[in-house]
Amino acid sequence: MSRIEFSYETEEKAELIAELLEIDNKVAPRKLKIETFSEGKKVITLVEHTKISTLAATLEDLIFTEKLISQVMEL
Repeated sequence: MSRIEFSYETEEKAELIAELLEIDNKVAPRKLKIETFSEGKKVITLVEHTKISTLAATLEDLIFTEKLISQVMEL
């Protein structure tokens, strides 16, 4: 299982970003296990899949989506 964490200035921002990322998780393939949640000022995503290529692509997509959400929130 892979774990990725993002840190934010406030718990409220972390909660909102976790909720938005979790929406994107709902369209993941059935064999891909992915869960995103907030813990304090952090957003944590756990990802599990047997194929390393799928895992790498999912983590890349997660990082891109988090960056996009963060940029939009700054507008």
